Amino acid sequence: MLFGDPNHIAIEIGEVVAYPGFPGLYVQFRFWIGRAPIGDWDDRIPMSGSIGWASQFRDMEPERRRNPFPPAPSANLFREVYDQYFSCDYTQDPVSWRNLSAIYHLDAIGMGAVEDKFGLILVATVDGTEKVLAKNLKNDQFVGDEILPLGTVDSILTQYIAWGKSQAQAFSG
Repeated sequence: MLFGDPNHIAIEIGEVVAYPGFPGLYVQFRFWIGRAPIGDWDDRIPMSGSIGWASQFRDMEPERRRNPFPPAPSANLFREVYDQYFSCDYTQDPVSWRNLSAIYHLDAIGMGAVEDKFGLILVATVDGTEKVLAKNLKNDQFVGDEILPLGTVDSILTQYIAWGKSQAQAFSG
């Protein structure tokens, strides 16, 4: 199943399985950012967890739009949004820590298939677009950098969430 356009941004779901003794459904998951596959296709992640993260991230869309970023080199933008999350002392400032992750970090949606291998962020820009950046964390190289119409990712997430909920309902019912 493919949501979006892999030439720009998409979510791809492969095999959907139920494992005896484990609750729920598990899926193959990866993002496509500018024709680059982002994620470990051999990992299976819990679909309900991924859908939960996707719902939370989508619900933060108004917050992303209220805080647009000015034009900046991709490395600077990634450092400000992604790296800052990991350097924040959340015991001193839990609000900033939570906002950076919930508002901007797409990688959490892919859970273990993505977030330990790639950093993905989504930001709104002052020119009325949204920018997706993907960085391979192992070799510290950018593998995706897409500028999209505002709301593109939100639309893809809405489709993915609806599909995931229908799969869960069919499985349980």
